[in-house]
Amino acid sequence: MNSATFRPVTGMRPITAAHLDGLLQHRTEQEDLCFWPCPYGHNEIVFEGFVKCDGGVLHLVHRYEKVTLHEAALDILEHGTFSPRPYRLAQSCDGSINECVLALFVNFSAANHHSADALFRASYPDDRQIPHWGEVVIAADWQGVCYPSRWDADASASLLESLHTSNYHRLAALVAEAS
Repeated sequence: MNSATFRPVTGMRPITAAHLDGLLQHRTEQEDLCFWPCPYGHNEIVFEGFVKCDGGVLHLVHRYEKVTLHEAALDILEHGTFSPRPYRLAQSCDGSINECVLALFVNFSAANHHSADALFRASYPDDRQIPHWGEVVIAADWQGVCYPSRWDADASASLLESLHTSNYHRLAALVAEAS
């Protein structure tokens, strides 16, 4: 998805679907807020956000007709779900772990001389766009992710578990073959 051309000057200016023609991301030291127009054509904004807190992050996915950066961040504090960080291999899935799991997959691929793009495309040849791995890793590192010091059999098995809990079943099957 393209980056949105709408750039609010402050966190107080409302964001609406009419303002967005792509992805709007706002990341600071404490919060990571992402907005995009509804992919189904509804006049609403899809929002996913994280706020760092002691021992992890608060995570919220929501839809708005209009919202400011400030309101979205406050909604995370009030309604967000806690997820422990740093993310560790085989940690249970709570809806917030996808970027961490994919960053671990990228690390595994590099350590084992595999192409993350090739493995992902072979797993999902028709129905998924290849993620921008650099952006995935930056987001995961911002959240906090614990990379194994080496990809031994235990770490690889835990990666498979993480991929399965994030519903990347076909990718897990190819990683298992590549291990």
